[in-house]
Amino acid sequence: MVSPQLKNGFIGIANEIWDEIISRKFTERQQKILKLIIRLSYGCQKKKANIPLLTHFELCGVRIQDAKKEITYLKQCKVIEWDEKQSYALNKNYDQWRVSLVKEWDEAKFKELISLNLSEIKLTKSVSSEVSEEMGSYEKCKSGVTKSVSGELRKVELSKPESPCDTKDEGSPKDSIKDNIKDIKDSSCLEDDGESSGIEPQNQSDIQDATLAGTGADSDRTVSDLDYRNQIADKYLRRKGKGLDITSNDESVIDEFIKDKIPLNVALSGIDKAFDSFKQKHKKDEIHTLSYCSPVVYSLFAQQPTSEDPALLDAVPEEETMMDSSDEEYQRLLSQLRSKRGDEAV
Repeated sequence: MVSPQLKNGFIGIANEIWDEIISRKFTERQQKILKLIIRLSYGCQKKKANIPLLTHFELCGVRIQDAKKEITYLKQCKVIEWDEKQSYALNKNYDQWRVSLVKEWDEAKFKELISLNLSEIKLTKSVSSEVSEEMGSYEKCKSGVTKSVSGELRKVELSKPESPCDTKDEGSPKDSIKDNIKDIKDSSCLEDDGESSGIEPQNQSDIQDATLAGTGADSDRTVSDLDYRNQIADKYLRRKGKGLDITSNDESVIDEFIKDKIPLNVALSGIDKAFDSFKQKHKKDEIHTLSYCSPVVYSLFAQQPTSEDPALLDAVPEEETMMDSSDEEYQRLLSQLRSKRGDEAV
């Protein structure tokens, strides 16, 4: 079992820099490059990292053809300093970074999380100190208490209980418990009766309407924008079969989906349909961007039925038809009963 210790080395870096790395919109490859540079610089107690070859970035999962592109981007955004050879350093002046924040970043909520974790540390320290003080005071006085108590102990003859176990007194706790259970059962029976409790039972039609309304509410629920983006990106990358992140053009296509309120299931079905119908002309022919799937998604969205469809508005609910037929049957039986009573009176 491993046992990491600070004496074996640690990364001494300000929390402000970590906060900025968390809140900025870095890709997965860019974060891996930053972590490797920080480990080889601040983790080695110096400001610059010495990385002779670009192939060394493959140690953190970044291929050589991607490493130079991402390093150049980070340098242009003034996140790192690079001498175009083997010296790398993190620019700790994060106000110069030209990388935008993630859309979901909320500084107030992040500070609340920090305060919550700091308060837990203070509470743990205060409780542990109080417990240690109490244990110390107990250790000091327990020997004296033991001697004084043992010296004052006397033999005491046990007195017989006034109410032995084999007798049953009037008003014993067991009888009172039985009475309480009986009262609870009586009250529950009264509550089950609609007239005695004063609660009128609901009509069956009202219950059905409430059930249908609840089902509709569940079907109209929409996922959050973050889940929407992640699911579409995951679907597209899995069907594409390669790549770890989507491009900025792909993100703009997802923005259009969100703006036009394309349902998630329609977008996912459109991506599947676009890939299924794609016919490869040669071995290097492939779908390069999500915009290829966009026309198919909008075509499926246009085929979705709307609440303004005249056919839906003219449709008569089955429940209403059944109710009309039951009312007619009731009126017919009532008229027969009245006629029968009239014949008996004559």
